[in-house]
Amino acid sequence: MSRNIIRSSNAIVAAQDFYTAWSEGDDNLKLHKITQTLNYSIDYSRQQSKQIGSQDLSSNEIYNQPDVNLNITYIPEPEFSNEVQGRFLDTPPLTSFQSIFNPSDVKDSNNFYVFFSENQEESFLDNSLTSFDNTLNFSGDDAIAFGNCFPESYSLSYAVGGLPTVSTSYICSNVVFDNLTGTSMQKPAINLTGGNNDNVGRSTFHFTKDLSTVALEKAPPIVNPTNAGSDVTLQNLQVGGQEISGRHLVQSVNMNVSIPRVSAYGLGNDYAFERKRQFPANGSFSVSSQVSGFESGAMTGVLNSDQLYQFDLTLEASGKTMIYRIEEAKLGSYNYSMDINGRMNFDASFTFPVTQEKGLKLSGTAY
Repeated sequence: MSRNIIRSSNAIVAAQDFYTAWSEGDDNLKLHKITQTLNYSIDYSRQQSKQIGSQDLSSNEIYNQPDVNLNITYIPEPEFSNEVQGRFLDTPPLTSFQSIFNPSDVKDSNNFYVFFSENQEESFLDNSLTSFDNTLNFSGDDAIAFGNCFPESYSLSYAVGGLPTVSTSYICSNVVFDNLTGTSMQKPAINLTGGNNDNVGRSTFHFTKDLSTVALEKAPPIVNPTNAGSDVTLQNLQVGGQEISGRHLVQSVNMNVSIPRVSAYGLGNDYAFERKRQFPANGSFSVSSQVSGFESGAMTGVLNSDQLYQFDLTLEASGKTMIYRIEEAKLGSYNYSMDINGRMNFDASFTFPVTQEKGLKLSGTAY
């Protein structure tokens, strides 16, 4: 039936299958896998000025194109396809470790698309996205396209009784709404050096697949912390108290990396012509566990025992694994809590710097 409301089953998320957001050529798309949530906002920053002798504003104007803030949450998968699309990684880190934020400045952004089926009762992934080998016709469908999306943060969290989720955020230069006709649409990317989209290429509705079959592409392996191959390898604290080097009492882990960016503007350009990354990025890691006992140690010895820690978070799915390695972490704080008729809980938090060579590294075996 004809659509009268947009539902999640009517939509899919995709990214440009190319190493940079702007190009004059036509490029294919790649499905963004196991997407859970998507939201975006636009901040219309205004510059206000007054003048002597008046209570009114003399100016309340927008002088630059507004930034678009895009957030996407998904379930991670061993191929790290979404991380490559989001430009957190340059290539899939198969078997060997790669540092996060390792793409060059030229390859630091991408374009994202959300496609909506015209039929309310249609499942876009099952019905419209019927083939990864042919160019599709999306006439009658709609799209929201985000151009020049620069990654700003990456978070991983999971706990007992739940699946892992990754939350990512981007600062984008452009957003386009399009009623689609045919087999392609104009890319939303802006040529940031020129401040326009003159001669920009088109996005062809041809979806590139990663794995050997379409079925695996649409339904990739789901990692689960309770699987036999999943593990949490934690270095034990050197200040005494609860031991955290085991995994049997760990209840939850949370990891976040955010990278500051400086948006540069120039005369004759309404768009930021550069969003320079400021290394090191800021990493944080926290772990929560139940207390089984205490090891010898005293807080008074923390100055002598302050050290760097390494943690490995391994997630497994049907024999395929993905590993997050946190390096050179320093203890920030820890606390104990206990309620009546409850168990004693222990929480510890760490910070770690991230560069393109160290800090947070990812590895996976997807085949």
